[in-house]
Amino acid sequence: MKRIVVLFWSVLLGIVAGFIGAKLDQSNFNLQMSLIAFFVFGLLLNFVPGIVKNS
Repeated sequence: MKRIVVLFWSVLLGIVAGFIGAKLDQSNFNLQMSLIAFFVFGLLLNFVPGIVKNS
């Protein structure tokens, strides 16, 4: 359940960050790219603590 919550919040905050970044850069907001990028970022956040703890 903890991993699902991390993915949910990373995607949600990623959409917000992508929107704000697009407005600051004065470019078009691409929802699909934001979703993909921050979903991958969320997956990394899920697995890094386990990798660090084992090494």
